[in-house]
Amino acid sequence: MRKLVVLGGLLLLSIAPAIAQDQGSAQQEESVPAPAPEAPVKKKTPPVTPKWELSAGYTARSNYEKIDGAKPYFNGFYASADRNFFHWLGAEAELTSTWKGRGVVLGNSHVSTLMVGPDFYPFGHRKVTLFGHALIGIGRESTTYGPFAGFARQTASTNVRAWEAGTGLEWNKWQHWSIRLIEGDFSGANFAGVKANGGSIRISAGVAYHWGRK
Repeated sequence: MRKLVVLGGLLLLSIAPAIAQDQGSAQQEESVPAPAPEAPVKKKTPPVTPKWELSAGYTARSNYEKIDGAKPYFNGFYASADRNFFHWLGAEAELTSTWKGRGVVLGNSHVSTLMVGPDFYPFGHRKVTLFGHALIGIGRESTTYGPFAGFARQTASTNVRAWEAGTGLEWNKWQHWSIRLIEGDFSGANFAGVKANGGSIRISAGVAYHWGRK
């Protein structure tokens, strides 16, 4: 019996270090923090080229002819429709309409243009898109004179060929809507019938709605 007790004690003494080692390993494993999960890699969404775009807003242009040595500014609106064929090239149709009241003698003038031509996007469509265009079409100037000194109210109109070239910036703020921050154009329309007529500077700003993908 004594031998069995001694043998059992020896067995316990032999396995005690192994048990202690296992417990120490378990505690060490519990104390080591789990590795943090890796953040997902964000994929850049490529810019989308809209298939169609409609834009409208405010525009102001200098008069084509000088009046008393200066070119007064006309105020009005613009509206345009764009069809994109590539990420860098599209086609545009644009209408502008501006007015200026110049008194009884000079009358109230209305200048409008309707032009078409290509759109250019040198860097494609991005969050802020740089664009340019070159347009050609027709211009119409109408001046209405009120009754004065026995003369009845009358309107004189002139239609001529017109052209325009310019550039601008558009901020694609939402999925289908963007803000046309600024657009600057230089245009020509020889309403005065003389080569020295000069051109007109036009500044515009507005909004645009676009849809479809190209």
